[in-house]
Amino acid sequence: IDNEKYEVVPIGITKTGQWALVPGPQNLIDTEQPKPLEVNDDNDKPGVLVRGQAATLTEAVDPLKVLSSVDVVFPVLHGPYGEDGTIQGMLKVANIPFVGPSVLGSAVAMDKDVMKRLFKASGVPTPKLLVFHKADEDSIQFSKISAELGTLVFVKPANLGSSVGVSKVTNEEQLKRAVDEAFKYDTKILIEEGIDGREIECSVLGNENPIASVPGEIVVHADFYSYDAKYLNETSSSLIIPAELSP
Repeated sequence: IDNEKYEVVPIGITKTGQWALVPGPQNLIDTEQPKPLEVNDDNDKPGVLVRGQAATLTEAVDPLKVLSSVDVVFPVLHGPYGEDGTIQGMLKVANIPFVGPSVLGSAVAMDKDVMKRLFKASGVPTPKLLVFHKADEDSIQFSKISAELGTLVFVKPANLGSSVGVSKVTNEEQLKRAVDEAFKYDTKILIEEGIDGREIECSVLGNENPIASVPGEIVVHADFYSYDAKYLNETSSSLIIPAELSP
């Protein structure tokens, strides 16, 4: 980012919903020497992730007041309230420009149940799955699941990302633990058949005239593409660009 052309205003949001300005914006945008992120668990001030060092947020700010002074927002947020259409809706109502998907695209993409229903309706091949709500927890049995989906399944929270709360399951004991784990993050979960597939990713930039990137393939060297494999273990996966695809 050219600091002579653009003024970066990093804004942190705590898990309790408090908004605050982040000191030292260059620490967040400097990618020359990326380092592991730390959290400063300070009792007086909420923590914020900063490259290479721990830091604290400054004084709390009013979201719309601080956003009213910016030209465009980059919502580099993850999970519920960050990429599920809620903050996108707030920015839309406030008439503040932002990058990334709008409200509908964000909301649909976050809910795996809704997203996969739309995939099926559009003719996109989709693994078989079952959806359960918290009230259904006692009825979830491996014998019934395996009869419909096979003996290898994945249990996932419906609304989350980065494989948080996702478990690979092959027996009753694993299923019980996986269901308990998934319900920690959502009141709706998916149990999906395991398939022997490939993971191909492609980014798209633009609205009226979108441009697609070269596709890449994620090759997993771990048991499955878990949170640890994605972020904590550099040897658990590799990326092939461009992906080896038939024309």
